[in-house]
Amino acid sequence: MRKELKCIRSVAGSEFIMWVTNPRMVIIGVFLIFMRTLAVEPLLERAVKMGVPLDRLEPFAALGNSGVLVMLMPCVFLVLIGDYPKLAGNTLFFVQRAGRRSWFLGQLAFLALADAGFLGMTLVGSVLTSKGAFTGHWSDAVTKYDAHFPQEAGNFTSSLLPSNLYNQMSLVTAVARIMALMGAYLFLLALMIYFFKLLHMQAFGFLAAMLLVAAGVVTCSLKTKLMWLFPMANTIVWLHFEEILREPKLPVWHSYLYFAGAISVFLILCGIAAKRLQFINAEAG
Repeated sequence: MRKELKCIRSVAGSEFIMWVTNPRMVIIGVFLIFMRTLAVEPLLERAVKMGVPLDRLEPFAALGNSGVLVMLMPCVFLVLIGDYPKLAGNTLFFVQRAGRRSWFLGQLAFLALADAGFLGMTLVGSVLTSKGAFTGHWSDAVTKYDAHFPQEAGNFTSSLLPSNLYNQMSLVTAVARIMALMGAYLFLLALMIYFFKLLHMQAFGFLAAMLLVAAGVVTCSLKTKLMWLFPMANTIVWLHFEEILREPKLPVWHSYLYFAGAISVFLILCGIAAKRLQFINAEAG
């Protein structure tokens, strides 16, 4: 068991190092600039107009609840993860050294690390580019702004942190749910790409993941009940709640169950595909 864990760590570690040192990671910097423009700066402007400090976690909460940004995050992650895990010329060597089971589990561990790393960089980036304190509570710049400036109610900035969110839960709870649900969403997309890559259908896997994101965007925009069939609606926390009433439109635990079921299905499919994987078609590395 100890030897197997060592092999799993080795496979996951080598993949993760290749991932974070890939020049493509510069996209993270571009994404953080978009994030600051679309989420951080509008909230900071509110705080200045109100004359109150912003909580540094609020921009991340906005990031996880804005339709535009929730669409952008998985797209950026898909671009970063699209070429991984690698099935290069030395893959067969890794499999022979580690064993097929350890290699497969190591690849899954890498996907989890990439998921957590991307979310972590996003959270840290939103905190560092913001101003304010860590209070753990919604600021007046979020909860009372529309009352002080009713002429601005309903604009884009208001949609970043709607009352469906701050009326229903604390800031810390909102951030925790965003991390959990967005993490599950990104991991599901990564598993989808991995499954089709194991079938030597990498391009189709990337296309299928992008179509899944697009379907979520369309159904969320139309606010139809079909939106709950796709990951995006299940990721956006405020969609689960009424604006004022405590009664949820859809309990958040339904979304946790949704992701648990979808991820379990793809884990099984990936396991079957890994057992049948033929390395003769592996990419030349």
